[in-house]
Amino acid sequence: MTKVWKLDFITAHMLQAEAALELFGATIWASEKIDNPLETQHDIEGDWRFGVYFEDKTDLTLLQLPEDAVATLELVPERDWVSQNQQNLPPIAIAPLYLHGSHDSARAGSWRNVEMQAGQAFGSGHHGTTQGCLHLFVDLVKHYTPATIADIGCGSGTLAIAAAKLLGSTAEILASDYDPVAVQVTKSNMARNGVTPRIQAFTALGMQQAAYRGRRFDVIFANIMAAPLVDLAVDFKAHVSDTGRVILSGLLNEQARRVSARYRDEGFVIERQKIIGAWTSLCLKR
Repeated sequence: MTKVWKLDFITAHMLQAEAALELFGATIWASEKIDNPLETQHDIEGDWRFGVYFEDKTDLTLLQLPEDAVATLELVPERDWVSQNQQNLPPIAIAPLYLHGSHDSARAGSWRNVEMQAGQAFGSGHHGTTQGCLHLFVDLVKHYTPATIADIGCGSGTLAIAAAKLLGSTAEILASDYDPVAVQVTKSNMARNGVTPRIQAFTALGMQQAAYRGRRFDVIFANIMAAPLVDLAVDFKAHVSDTGRVILSGLLNEQARRVSARYRDEGFVIERQKIIGAWTSLCLKR
């Protein structure tokens, strides 16, 4: 099995630490506010704790953490983390969507079952960012029927597959990720859910691929991180239809204002938002 290392650090400079992690290419990490700094044996007011996982031991000299960061790096005991975590994750019901693993039974009746296996790509549908996007999309399709959808940074394909389940064969769906492993996991999950003919999945950085060129979409999903979402605002403006929506997530609550301000500069307004725990998801329209 692959060895996994975990980096833990504490800092008062959340945005600076986040920028360093994104620049370093750390794509799987989480942060939390420490309500009581005294519990950390640390006296910085308003500390943030970060946890970052790497498949190879990291050279910390290349990671430009804030000067006040108190960091530790340790080897995580070898386990089949994916299988173990999926066995412990309960199904998620966002009516009429029902997300579940292979160890859980599908629901009968009018439920649209989505069977997800994260594999080597982040995303089984349980994270607050994914759930936020799904809540916003389910609410949207109650009064709007998108014909074209793009899932940018598709991960394991949860959003694209859920859209295919909700809309059937009426929508054309494109799903892309810069990580070819993520695209392979997406394709595997597409086959698992019987939606392969409805989704075109491929490797792309942002919307820099011929399949997107000159096209406009009724819904653009992007559940990634704050910094790339800011950078993609211009591209999303160029590729969303006049009546379309952009559904964004991967945002800590503290980041939502900065990202929404950037999109407001491009002519978008917030139609709806969903907050789940520390994470905010946004549905934007022109």
